[in-house]
Amino acid sequence: MYRGSQYLSTLLWILLFPFAGEASNATLVYHNSFDSTEALKDWVMEGPGVAQIDEGRLLLYSKWLPDLEKVSDQIDLIEPGGRNYYPFIEQWVREREPENLPRYILKKPTSSSFNGGHLQFWNKQRHPENFLIRLKFKPANPNPLHMLTFSARGINGEDVFDPALAPRYGLGGQYMSGDLQNYRISYWSGPRGSSHMRRAPGRKLTAQTLGDLPRYALDREVQLELIRWNGRVVFKCDGKTVINWTDDEPLGDGFFSIRLMAAAKGWYDDYEVYQLDDDPFAYNDESHVISTPDSPLGGAVQR
Repeated sequence: MYRGSQYLSTLLWILLFPFAGEASNATLVYHNSFDSTEALKDWVMEGPGVAQIDEGRLLLYSKWLPDLEKVSDQIDLIEPGGRNYYPFIEQWVREREPENLPRYILKKPTSSSFNGGHLQFWNKQRHPENFLIRLKFKPANPNPLHMLTFSARGINGEDVFDPALAPRYGLGGQYMSGDLQNYRISYWSGPRGSSHMRRAPGRKLTAQTLGDLPRYALDREVQLELIRWNGRVVFKCDGKTVINWTDDEPLGDGFFSIRLMAAAKGWYDDYEVYQLDDDPFAYNDESHVISTPDSPLGGAVQR
């Protein structure tokens, strides 16, 4: 982690936002190039996830993925949602680590269900309220979903690692319907073909678009950018806007994580966080790029 000089900050801003005025600036507050296992010390895993350094990149996947790949002739792993493979993972947990079975059960007021196998990988560095986060991504298989969580805190403003918060083990409801507030963007969605943004608590769908990450990501890295200025959030892939939404009652600063569902696998690299001190959209209106939750998606599955 390091802070850039004012000169470096201004230069970075010009390179990242060439349309902005000279008074604008961005300050690099965190960078991780995942060149060695030391890089993993800045991160915390929740759920049965595997995080390793693979030739200078972060490789993420569920520990149950190798088993799922062995039964891929019986189930379609590319379908979004875990309904196809939950019965298999539940059986393996019962057979191999029955003492951990309660950690995979999502408890609801009126019912409980097996909902595990996914991972949530938190960065320990709190990000500022207004930021640009950049990271490179390359999926290792076509299976969904990959997600980014940000502006995460407890509902009373707690640090996400506060022991007073309920325990979490990668189950979706623990992040969307529990005692956390956060935003989440899901992408690389398989046949769903759309990217979604949600707000927690409540799992409120705030934005969705028929566009998803390009399929060429399977062959080469893509550059992801997540820009937050006050209530406005823009998510880009290789410079193309995928999500653009403004929250009238925005969350503040918080914590960032990468989330994968059990069948997904991928590499991440060059994670950078910049603090923004001026409006990056002042000279560039991108409001035409989004679809709202009311837009028809042709029956696309929501997640």
